[in-house]
Amino acid sequence: MDYELLGRRIRDERLMLRLTIEQLAEKVDKSTNYIGQIERNDGKPSLETIVDIANALGTTVDALLKDSLNTEKRDNLVQEISTLLYPLDDNGKRFILDMVKRYSYYHQSAGGNA
Repeated sequence: MDYELLGRRIRDERLMLRLTIEQLAEKVDKSTNYIGQIERNDGKPSLETIVDIANALGTTVDALLKDSLNTEKRDNLVQEISTLLYPLDDNGKRFILDMVKRYSYYHQSAGGNA
């Protein structure tokens, strides 16, 4: 497992949500020092802690660990879209689904040239 990339990804997700280390630490019931160690690759979190962090950040464990997973058969764009959709509420997900269906219908109707 690439703990350096995991820590960097956690930090990036945290900053994107405009959370401080203190706020993330509180959400996962860990010390700010420990969260900082994880982000700096000075600490090796357990799977349980990674799950807690993913939940607190509104993302998935596989999104945090994607640099350590064998994703040769996965479509990276689909994975990125999935990661972005995960934290949306049901109305947001329905809205995006409707847009995708409309685009797909238009794309098929235009003979794939849309």
